[in-house]
Amino acid sequence: MKFETLTLPENVREEYLIATYYMKSDSEPDLFDWVKLVAADQSAGTWTHVEGETPEVVEKYGAKVIGIYSMAQERACVARIAFPIANFPKYLPMIMSTVAGNVLGQDGIRLLDIEFPDSLIEDFPGPIMGIEGIRELLNVPERPIVGAILKPCIGVTPEVSAEGAAKAALGGAEIIKDDELQSDPDYSPMIERVRTVMKYLREIGKDKSVLYAVNITGERVLDRAKRAIDAGANAIMVNYQTLGWGVVEDMVRALKRENVTIPIFGHCAGMGAYYRSPVNGISTALSLGKLPRMIGMDMSLVYPDSGRFGIKTNELVEVHNMLTSPMGNLKRSFTTIAGGVHPGTIEYLMDLLGNETILMAGGGIYGHPMGPTAGARAILQAIEAVDAGFSVEEAAKSNKELDAALRYWSK
Repeated sequence: MKFETLTLPENVREEYLIATYYMKSDSEPDLFDWVKLVAADQSAGTWTHVEGETPEVVEKYGAKVIGIYSMAQERACVARIAFPIANFPKYLPMIMSTVAGNVLGQDGIRLLDIEFPDSLIEDFPGPIMGIEGIRELLNVPERPIVGAILKPCIGVTPEVSAEGAAKAALGGAEIIKDDELQSDPDYSPMIERVRTVMKYLREIGKDKSVLYAVNITGERVLDRAKRAIDAGANAIMVNYQTLGWGVVEDMVRALKRENVTIPIFGHCAGMGAYYRSPVNGISTALSLGKLPRMIGMDMSLVYPDSGRFGIKTNELVEVHNMLTSPMGNLKRSFTTIAGGVHPGTIEYLMDLLGNETILMAGGGIYGHPMGPTAGARAILQAIEAVDAGFSVEEAAKSNKELDAALRYWSK
């Protein structure tokens, strides 16, 4: 029996999710047949007929090819395949096993997007606080949020981290986070670091107006989250890819059940292995945008197109749209730009993405020639200038911290 994948069901929008792939090959004899094989492999069929593969099974549980669009100047196509949601639980690891499992083991296949029916979207946890909740908490109604990444990130005591946090907060940083490399080393235990940073923030009157996202990445992450919160953490951070989609999704669901109301910062450590290739892996829009938002990241880190880890400009815009556009009942997530951000990049980033961002600097704050307080102040001065309709160069004439930053990083 031939595995039939071309019957388009009327209920495709309600009972199927739709995966869109870029597929390129100079060796596959027929791209059309290749797309059909992918649909079969990832659902109720395989490369040859097997016992039990009845027309009834294929009709009900087989994936359906609903679009194949040839590329003009290369032997490639964009393919859209609908997968019955009856085939998997409403849980991201199994969804990804379906649409990005064996299929991505082949050369020339890149998962571009997944369209979820409302019944699936509504079952995901989504952000705890989202953009609106964080803005209300910080009392920053419109402009971009100022973020700081604690530097040095490795080899320092909790006191050094706390001093750095306090200095950045005094300059106007509103969200301060651990580096993705800093979690729970012997020289800076997570709980001690939380308590020390929050103590320093209290002493300068910033513990209610500044969020400190402590990196809880590690084993038994839900337990770690609860211990960090009990120690005074007002935000937490996870490296969601290295922990695993399901682990993070489970953690957010559990925190929501317990009515926890602190935001979660999602760091994309390791995701570059998925999105860097233009012809393989998973698109940036999915891996940095839609999927982190679905599993509950209130703030999702994205590398700018201007930094050394940068993605392409169109990819940056696509990720931002995935995080901030309507998506069922899920709250919106902050696009958190980090990686080579300094005052000289602020105007470009705001012009490109608007105000629904956190503009976050590590070296761009802690490397300021006048120190981290001046570094954070320079970021804030640049944001406020652009928000008021001025260029950063104009604003630098009356702001010494901004002027020093522009001069220092002009090269």
